[in-house]
Order: sequence, then C-alpha cells, then structure tokens
Amino acid sequence: MKRSSACSLPEDLVEDILSCLPAKSLRRFQCVSRSFQTMIASRAFQDTHFQRNRGNRSLFIRPPRFLEPFYAWQPGGPVEKIMGIGHQLPQGSIFPISKSCRGLVLLSCLEYQTHTVWNPSTGEAFTLPDRIPLRAARCVFSFPRYPLVSYGLGYCSATQRHKVVRMYCLRGSVVPAATFCEVFVLNESACWRPAATKQLEHYCPPENWRQGAVFCNGNLHFLREDGGVTTFNVKDETFGLFKFPTELHGSTSNFELTELDGYLCVYTCTLQWERTFGYPFELWLLRDYGASGKWEKILGFDWGTLRGEQGMQATLKSYWIAPLDVCFDNWGQKKIVFGTGSCNVLIIDPSISVAEILLSPVDTTKGNNRFPTMGLFEESLTRVNDTSTKPIFSSPSTSQAWSDVLSRLPARTLGRLKQVCKGWSAMIQTESFVASHLCRANLNMSPQMMFIGGKPYGFEHMQYFIDTQHATPPLVDDCLRVVCSNPCHGLNTVSFCKYDFVCNPITGYSKVLPLDDSMDRKGSLNNAINEASSWHCNGEDFFAGRLGLGYEPKTSRHVLVRLAYKERNLTTRIYKLVCKMRYIDDMFWDEIDPPPRPIASMPPAYVKSKLYWMTDIDFIERSPCYEIIVLDIGTRKFGVFQGPLCNSERVLIIELHERVCVACFHQSTNIMEIWETKDNVLWSVKYHLELGRLSPEYLPELATPLAVDPKDGRVLLSTGRALGYYDPNTTELQMIFQVGKHVKGKKFVPILFKESLVNPRDPIFSMDPYKVSVSFMG
Repeated sequence: MKRSSACSLPEDLVEDILSCLPAKSLRRFQCVSRSFQTMIASRAFQDTHFQRNRGNRSLFIRPPRFLEPFYAWQPGGPVEKIMGIGHQLPQGSIFPISKSCRGLVLLSCLEYQTHTVWNPSTGEAFTLPDRIPLRAARCVFSFPRYPLVSYGLGYCSATQRHKVVRMYCLRGSVVPAATFCEVFVLNESACWRPAATKQLEHYCPPENWRQGAVFCNGNLHFLREDGGVTTFNVKDETFGLFKFPTELHGSTSNFELTELDGYLCVYTCTLQWERTFGYPFELWLLRDYGASGKWEKILGFDWGTLRGEQGMQATLKSYWIAPLDVCFDNWGQKKIVFGTGSCNVLIIDPSISVAEILLSPVDTTKGNNRFPTMGLFEESLTRVNDTSTKPIFSSPSTSQAWSDVLSRLPARTLGRLKQVCKGWSAMIQTESFVASHLCRANLNMSPQMMFIGGKPYGFEHMQYFIDTQHATPPLVDDCLRVVCSNPCHGLNTVSFCKYDFVCNPITGYSKVLPLDDSMDRKGSLNNAINEASSWHCNGEDFFAGRLGLGYEPKTSRHVLVRLAYKERNLTTRIYKLVCKMRYIDDMFWDEIDPPPRPIASMPPAYVKSKLYWMTDIDFIERSPCYEIIVLDIGTRKFGVFQGPLCNSERVLIIELHERVCVACFHQSTNIMEIWETKDNVLWSVKYHLELGRLSPEYLPELATPLAVDPKDGRVLLSTGRALGYYDPNTTELQMIFQVGKHVKGKKFVPILFKESLVNPRDPIFSMDPYKVSVSFMG
C-alpha cells in the first residue's frame, strides 16, 4: 500500500495560524524547520503577531521577597511561574519601572543598581551595560554621592527599534550640576551614546524617585525635581517641557506619571498613613496631547470613604498602590484597575467609589513592597538584545582582527585601552572577549605572583605587590595565618582570622564574605555560624579549609563553598559539619548536605568543576592511604576516594597543571613527593624534590608547591620565608626571595594570579557589615 503524502498547507495560512500562538511556543517552533525559523524571526511576522495579540494582555507579578520568581496571571486562570531569579536576574529587590512597551518591560534592581530589559512572554532578559554612567564613574570620588539617574524605555516606529534612554545629573561640583542624556538602541547598540540633539536645560530627577520615564505618544516623559516634566522624542531625539494641570491640589511632588489606555495620566501618590486618614486621590488624563494640552479629571475619591468588600482596609495599607489599566464592565462602564505592594489587584468604579478585589494570590503575597510589584504585558516575539553575532566595527574582519590583537595584552593595559573609543570599550567587556583573553593572555605563561601585605588585622588596607624582582615583598607576623587559593579564571579567595573575601587582583575587584553575618535564603541573619569555634582566629581554631572557589560550566558562573565545624571534639571524635554554597554574584547561601568525612584544616584544590579536600586524620584511624573528599559542583554532591600510598608527616592537596596532586613531605629525609592522579583512580609520583639544600632557618618542612612553570617544568616552592624554583631534572634550587636571617617572627604571603578581566556582578549597596579598601600597587 502506498504511503499518502502529507497535505501541504498554503504558506499564508500557516503564517496566519502561527500568529495566533503564544510567543513561548513560537520560540520552540523556530527549531522545526528553516522556513519556520525564517518566518518567525522576520519583523513582518513579529509585527503581525503583536497586533493580533495586543488585546490579550496578562499580568506579571513579583512578590516582595528577594528570591521569589515572577508569575503571570489572566482573569479566570491560574497564577503561573514564568521566570525565576538567579542567572539572568540578580537576587534582590527587582521591580518594574516602565509599562510594557510592545511586550518589553524595563526592570530595576535596587541592590545592584542594574537595569534589565525583559520580555515576559519569552523569558529573555538583557542587563544594560554600565550600571553607573562612565562620566559619573570617573567622577565618583569627586562627588559626595552617586548621580541621580532616570531611565525610560520607548519604541521608535520609524526604525522599529526599542530605545532605552537615561538622563542624569552630576551634583556636588563647583560648577552648576551637569546634565547628560544617553541612548541605548536594543538589537543594535553595543554601548551607550549621547542623544542626537542637545538638551534644552538642566534636568534633575526627584531625590527619592524610583519610577522610570513614561512612554506615551512617541515621547518619554521624565519627572523633574521642580515638579515639571522633560519630554524626549524617541524618533528624532529632541527635548521638550510641559507642566502639570493647574487644577491639581497640593504640591506637585506628591504626583506620579503613568499611561492608561494610550493617554498620559497624572495621579496623586499617597503614603500608607495618608490613606488611613482618608486623603483624596485624583487621576487626571491628558486628552489633547497637542498644543492645547487639555487635562481631564476622570477619577477622584477619598481613601477613607472608599467602600469595598471585607479585607479592603487591610489591602489599602500597602505601601505602594498605583493605577495599572482602564477596563469596561458589561454595561460599558469605565473602571480603573489598581495594583498594590502586597500583590493584590483592585477594580475601582469611579462613579460610585466602590472597590472590588480582583486578585489576592495567598501563596505569593507574603510581604508588602514599597516598589511596584506588577504590571501588564502583551505577547511579543521581540528580542531584548540580539547583537551577539553583529560586529562592533563596520567591517567584521576589522572587528575580529582587533579582538585577536587586544586579547593577547595584559588586563591592566586593556583597562586603559577601554578609554580609547566606545567600540573598544564595548568589545573588551563582551563575554566572548573576556573568555578569549583569559585563554590567550595566559598561554604558556610562567607563574605570576603578588604578595599580600599592609595591615590585614583591621582589614583597613590589603595591598598586592606585583614586582617581585625590584621590590621587597611586604612581611606579616608569623603567627597570622593567611590562606590564598590558586586563581580560578583569575579570581582568588583569601582567608584569615574572621575574614574571607574573593578578588581579582588585576582588575581591583574585591568582595568581602563576612563569617558572622552570613544570610540564608530567607534573608534573615544567621548568627549560628558565629558560634562555631572554627571562626575564631586564635591559633588552632583557624580552619584553613573553610572556603572553596570553583566554576559551574552549565551556568557559566563561579561558585563559593563554605564549610564550618558546628561541633569538633577530638577526644570523643564527634564532629558536625555545615556546608553552604552560593554563586559569587548572589546574595544568599544555600545549605547542602555536608561531606561524609571530617575536613582537614588545609585549603581545597579546584580541578575541572570539582573541589577536593583532605580528610582530617585526627578523627579517623591512621592509614597509609589518605582519603580525599571531592565535591561535584554541578550536582552539589560529595564523594570520597583513596589517596596515594604515602605515610608522611605532612600531606597537602594541591592543583598543578590542572591535575589533582598530593604533596607528601618526609621530614627525616627532607624529601617531598608529589603524586598525581588520573580520573581519581590511579596514583603515580610525578615529582621527587630533594629539599636538603634549603637551610633549616627557611623551614623546608613548610615548603608548599605553588605552580609548575610550563616553559621548563620547574616547580615554584614557598615556605613563607623563602621562595624559589626547583628544577626536578638538575635538583637545582633558584632562590627568588628570602627573608633575612636577622628578621625574626615575620613571613611573606604569596598569591598567584592570572591575566583576567573576570569581574562578577555585585551589589552597589552591599549588605556586608565590613567595608574594604583595596589598593593594588605595581
């Protein structure tokens, strides 16, 4: 029997059917065939899809808790999760500062001071570059505070492009405050650029204004500190001014702008206690956007006289209440939809001042936010920023050539070259360039090191000295235990006393990780860790293996692992370990299952997405084979495997040339064996170091292998009082630096570094109780 051929539908009919589907489904359908991919990616189809679905809007909701995801809801349907917090969106107070602009929403994160363009329909998000404008960043130490910046999202119908516009002023200088306006074109720009025309006059947003500019009639409307409004035409990038209606009562500082049903509106912004005492609410609509500017009052009532169902008064106690939309009932009567900081949705009838609770999702509304928690959005296929494959320069070959040349330069040189032009600055900050530079700039590079010094006791200054040939490394007290990790993509961890921090010594990035005020995922302070004896800095109580740094390829993010002994009794051999993990750029720790064996007080080694610790032999029976604990970062699971046969007085676990190694020092013979494993199964001696030539005052028993020079295979050794290269072939020891014999009770602390531009995202308003001033001296 012959197989019947599939019936082929006309292309216009297929397009008509597909244009009715949700945006998320269409994103998946792009993988069906090349014709589907071409059709769905075309601007014509995306415009047709938007116009057909623009009346079918949904409500997105973000409950007022740090780690809550975004939800979506339509009347009569369930509340569904549409996007979590983590990789694309940072942890913290994230809230919308714009209405939906053809399906895109502008989000702001309070702690990180970042702004993200988000498509709720597809879940795509793009964080805008330069969270602090470059002009302001250069002057941040000259001004007493950060600049006031106001953002807005608009759409240019002529070019069919979305534009993000920011206006800001630099205050505190001797001359009058300078005002700037910059534009970022989505799916086109790689960096911010000045507006096409010069601004009319000085602009400064209100001091505590968290709302973004309102887009209406092709213009972005920025609220001014003096109560007026500055307009920005998205198409020709010109500026204008207009005032609020004179009929408004009270001060203009008590009003906010919004857009309802395609009209520009202004409404009274009342505080929580003002609604309790029945302050009036007014909503005005600009009917004629032309020269006459006719305002019409469409809603007015007193909060105290507002009638409604049971629980209405509790709903009105929300910190934030604002109009979201205009709707009509079955009889054509106009009603106003309001959203609240506790994620309730109200419908108010302006003619009779009656309110009805439309939505009160109990499972997502624990809390009360001072910032917007919801907004409406349309189905849209618009990409948030599809510039990954576009060349930064006019010619793709030119762009690639410059990228190849610059990626081989030192990171500090690139930091200066970012000031050459915006094209170079944008290219150097791309993820692809950072990855390429990390590989090329460190190819066959000999080990590079700095020395930690200064006054780490109070953590006032932590200095890094990079020149080991012409500068004397700083010395610290011998009793001070400082633990430094090997670089992971250029990032290092440093621990001493009750301080942990992660840093990139080249770029100056530094993040403090306090031990006593670590926060759990609920956002409350967890003081239990502070009670653990391992956090104390008195001699043996210092736990050197408490902090590990690794990398998770699946999410392309760096991970921190922290261990603490809640109980540690050597007499009874009873112990209790606590283990927590977090991404570097997150704010909260996640507790995971602890390791199955006690951890020795020595730093871990990181190799290929896994962290390795030595077991603490004080808690287990001595054996010729040490056990090694391994943590798979991707699965968050611990495992145990056997170490090499080495009955030694001092054993270290280290990473050399991206392999797990165990260094065993035999004090009776002054010989160190470095064992290497492959696949955590077979062990073999890789290096045999004879340290008898090292004088006793340089403490050969404390020798620690730091790295292997890829050029000649020499091993870099440090004892804290002597630093040098050991040649396994000739047994020669080349000294680089040694502490003078007359200097007692002092040592140096080396830290390896790599050429790297990696800088994790961090909150500007840090929740850490300690402030760090880090200086990098070359």
